[in-house]
Amino acid sequence: MRLSNRYYVELVYGKLSYLYGKECAEKLCQEGPVKIVLSSTGRPRHVYVHDVLVFTLRNTDGYLLPTIEGCKYVKYYVKVREDAVPFIKQGRSVIAKTVLDVSDDARPGCEVKVLSPEGEILAVGRLLLSKDEIRTVTRGAAVKVRDHVRS
Repeated sequence: MRLSNRYYVELVYGKLSYLYGKECAEKLCQEGPVKIVLSSTGRPRHVYVHDVLVFTLRNTDGYLLPTIEGCKYVKYYVKVREDAVPFIKQGRSVIAKTVLDVSDDARPGCEVKVLSPEGEILAVGRLLLSKDEIRTVTRGAAVKVRDHVRS
């Protein structure tokens, strides 16, 4: 039985609403035509908007991972100091002591966009610490970078 693309768009819409908030899912669907590419097993694998890859589905748990282009749909962010920007652009993890601000509703384990002090997207990765832990920790990574801008 072959399911329609509409079914998969609604499935992705539900996952995005759960993971990143309803605003994220609505913004994605309003942006333009959403295309879902299926894996060989028939499950959603990639999400495209205007033929640009914005999310990839992780096999192990079904988590939708944003790409650099998909970061504009994600509301969770970590803002870093200016001296950390060159290292993050090389793909290095975000060190806790370089963090200036974290979105209030971001929680450990969620995907966040890493922003420069001016608001430029530098990278996307997994938040490892809570906002309170980032304030108190003096060593270690706060965000494990998964993808970064190439400069």
